[in-house]
Amino acid sequence: MSLQDKKILYIFSAADWDSRYALAHAAKEQGAEVTICLIGARESDRNKAPGMKVILLHKKKGINESLITPFVLLRCIRNIIAAEKPDIIHAVTLKYSFITALAALGINSVQKVFTIAGLGYLYRSDDAKSIVLRYMLWPFLIFSFRQNRTCLIFQNADDRALLIRKNIATIESSHLIKGSGVYLDRFDPTEEKQEENAPLVFMPTRLVHEKGIAIFIEAARILKNKDVNARFEIAGGLTKDNPRAITREEMEAMTKENGVIWLGRINDVPAKLRESALVVYPSYYGEGIPRVLLEACAAGRPIITTDHPGCREAVDHEHNGLLVPVKDPQATAKAVEMLLANPQRRKKMGQNARVKAEKEFDIHEIVRQTLEIYKNI
Repeated sequence: MSLQDKKILYIFSAADWDSRYALAHAAKEQGAEVTICLIGARESDRNKAPGMKVILLHKKKGINESLITPFVLLRCIRNIIAAEKPDIIHAVTLKYSFITALAALGINSVQKVFTIAGLGYLYRSDDAKSIVLRYMLWPFLIFSFRQNRTCLIFQNADDRALLIRKNIATIESSHLIKGSGVYLDRFDPTEEKQEENAPLVFMPTRLVHEKGIAIFIEAARILKNKDVNARFEIAGGLTKDNPRAITREEMEAMTKENGVIWLGRINDVPAKLRESALVVYPSYYGEGIPRVLLEACAAGRPIITTDHPGCREAVDHEHNGLLVPVKDPQATAKAVEMLLANPQRRKKMGQNARVKAEKEFDIHEIVRQTLEIYKNI
């Protein structure tokens, strides 16, 4: 199928603008008429996409949530689909894909593409609330995602296998594309500078418990008690749209007297990566492939992360980093200490990380693979 004169409706979060805009722009370049439904947007986002129609779904004033409620969102998307009459709808994330699938029920003329960018809180958490939710939602997910003219894109093989096993996805209707991609030219893979300051161990992250922030902090405490010469920093702003978000008070208490500096949200991640000796990300969250790991690879930095779905896709063990067990601060500390003691090994791993980014995570290749799916559905 050619994209010439096809109408494509994208539905994604304003927080995901960067990588998703690259896809929308490429579709427009191939002749598609593109509309972007931007969730959680601000009025200033309206003019971000020249030549494309942008529909903003704002958060409600006075409601302590970053996004509008699911039922309101479903109704809005249903109305947008009816007004725009797209040939293809592409929604991103499990949550927005599910809501969009429900909104599109009965509209048989449209092809639906859903990117499952990780299974998140619903399928990768073991607390009571997530267990109840997934059992409640399971039949609805089957009903929604197994509709005709529906295909799913997964970012790692574990997520794809799990949803096939749960009968939510099928082999025939699902595809694997590794991650959302990264703009390689934004990251300078220069060698680590040997400065007078202690080497920097860096964790860029959203402030969610399952990202392994407590593991990072405990590993830092272990190494500080051993007098290992290193600085430990966490970059990440407060998160309001996740039930497992860490509050400011919790974050300040966790980092107090543990030798870890919390930077808050930073604007120049590439500069901080250039300053870093290595990136540590002990996550056990349900992610596609974490963007922070794609960026670390693009910056040519060795990575220590967990042997966990999504994270393991970014690291070939002992090649561009090290994989450690989940929820294991002792193993994490040992891995950090090992790499800090061996600058030459860090250098080689960093070089390998950049090569991996160029081969597997270039955003232009991710876009090309996605457009191929459009053309073959």
